[in-house]
Amino acid sequence: MRYFFYIKYLMPSANHAFLAGRCIACLHGFISGSEITSSGIGISFPSWATDTVGGSIAFVSKDFNALSYFSSARYFKNMADEEFIDVSDIKMVPETLEEVRFIRNQHVAKSFPGEIKRRLIRSKIRAEKRGETFMPSSAVSDRFVDHCHVIPIDSHSSGQRFPLYVQLETLGEESKCDSYNSYGLATQHAYPGSVPNLKQIT
Repeated sequence: MRYFFYIKYLMPSANHAFLAGRCIACLHGFISGSEITSSGIGISFPSWATDTVGGSIAFVSKDFNALSYFSSARYFKNMADEEFIDVSDIKMVPETLEEVRFIRNQHVAKSFPGEIKRRLIRSKIRAEKRGETFMPSSAVSDRFVDHCHVIPIDSHSSGQRFPLYVQLETLGEESKCDSYNSYGLATQHAYPGSVPNLKQIT
């Protein structure tokens, strides 16, 4: 049995990726805090689309108490009081929903134009130091990234902002798994956590 609550962003002109990053940072702080050891809370994006991370974010867990405690976070309460977001009640996840993974994949950064340009410049400098003629590879710029969104997040330790590269993977009938990293996301190898696709019920 799993539970969830979701947050809807109410401002019409809101930067959804930025707000998602703030919510994810709250979860990261919650998971990293001393008040719990392991929450098993995963993140789902109910209105995810190819062109947007969507105007809502959901948190899923088998642990009702952990979700309840997290949903009352001060940041969420303050944002709700200002009518910037709406925080739902905690609900039970229907068993009939398909499973998906939202995967943190920092390797796809290499496929974005800015990173490609930086890599080409570094390769050119290395080639010139070796006394060679620089021959850029076309394979780098031809790489395609499927359903990837960049979510900015602020580091609790350094205060610096960095990007989370997140991809969607549809699992269909595959079994459920609640192993997530400290951002509530799956990874390609260590954390295969899945979450329900909440698109139809939020």
